[in-house]
Formats: sequence, structure tokens, C-alpha cells
Amino acid sequence: MEAGIESFKAGRYEDAAASFRKATQLEPDNEFAHLYLGTAYAYQVVPGLLTPKNIQLANSALAEFDIVLKIHPNELSAIKQEATIYRNTQRYDEAKRWEQRVITIDPNDAEAFYLIGTIEWDQAYKNTVEILSAEGLKDDRMGNVKLTYGSCEKMHEENAALVDDGIANLKHALELNPNYSDAMQYLQLMYQQYADFACGDAAALNADLKLADEWNTKAMAARRQAALLPQ
Repeated sequence: MEAGIESFKAGRYEDAAASFRKATQLEPDNEFAHLYLGTAYAYQVVPGLLTPKNIQLANSALAEFDIVLKIHPNELSAIKQEATIYRNTQRYDEAKRWEQRVITIDPNDAEAFYLIGTIEWDQAYKNTVEILSAEGLKDDRMGNVKLTYGSCEKMHEENAALVDDGIANLKHALELNPNYSDAMQYLQLMYQQYADFACGDAAALNADLKLADEWNTKAMAARRQAALLPQ
């Protein structure tokens, strides 16, 4: 365990995993060995990389955290790391389920609400890119008014629930942490997504883009304020 911790602190995660793996073999019931081994695996997972090796590392980490959670079902460190691994390997529904588990244990965890919001934006944006690509377009972040009416309706159908729920989660994160600038920035992105649903309604388009600009301004102001605070 000590050798593993030393390697981990030095950023040698493969060496750390080897030491923690040996510790789990010597003491199979040592929950901390499993937690640290899972963490060492998790630190090697590259976000967004879906190669067999990366997925194998992710699944190895999940297996170790599952062992911990069988002993302590409410171990937040293991739960949050499972959520992160699912998010980093684009298993979004699982990631949201684990973040909801965090909220069940700690309803005041602003980060969990924020992360659900970011996942829902990722899901919606993936749909947006696919619909735009089918018409040879790229996202202009200004409502994508060149999109045909039928494709605009399709975008609304696929994304409206995700965007609505994402906005609700991000706003809840801000209720818990009013200075959460990252949540404000994602609200900007969410309202840009909302503008895609205007489908020819100029008033709705302008209103959503105005809200996006307002949240961007709030995010920048919050970051400036944070920079003035003593560390």
C-alpha cells in the first residue's frame, strides 16, 4: 500500500496499480486497497478515447469500485469515480444514474447537478451535429437558421427534453452555489441549443440568444470576481 501511494503521488499510475493489485491479492478484504487500485486505474483512463485498452482500464476501475460499494454502498468517493468513468467513456445514461446516486446521498452536492447538466448538453450536442451533418452544415451557435424546417423539428424532438432537464439541473447547481461560473457557462450553451428549436420564429430565436449572451456575461463576471478573492 505504501509503495502504491508513493508511486501514485509521483504520477506513476501503472506502478501504483501494480502495488495496489498486489495488496488486494494479499488482503482481498482490504477495501482501501480496492479503492486505491480502482483510482489508479481511473487515472489512466483517457476521456473520450474508446479504444479496447482504454475501455478495459475503465472496466477494471469499475470492478474495483464495485467491490468497495458492496461493503459500503454509500461510499461517495467510489460512486463519484464510477460516474466519472462512465462519463469519460461516453456511457452517458450510466453516468447520469451514478450522479443521481450522489444526489440521493447528498442533495446539496452542486457538482453532481452540474455534471448531469453537462452530460445532457453533450448528448444534445451529439444529436445536433448529426442532424446538421446530414444537411452539410456545421453548428453556428446562432440558431442554425439554414437548417430545413423538417430537420429543425427533428432536432426539437430529439433534444428538447435533454435541454429542459439540463437547464433545470444547472440552475439547481447555481441555487446551491450561486458563484458556479462553469454552470453559468453551460447555461449559455444550453440556451444556444434552445435557439435551434425556433424553426423560423424570429422572436423565440432572439430571446434564446439573448439569454445565452446574458449567461455568458454572468459567467465572465463570476470568474473575474473569483480571481479577486484571496487564494
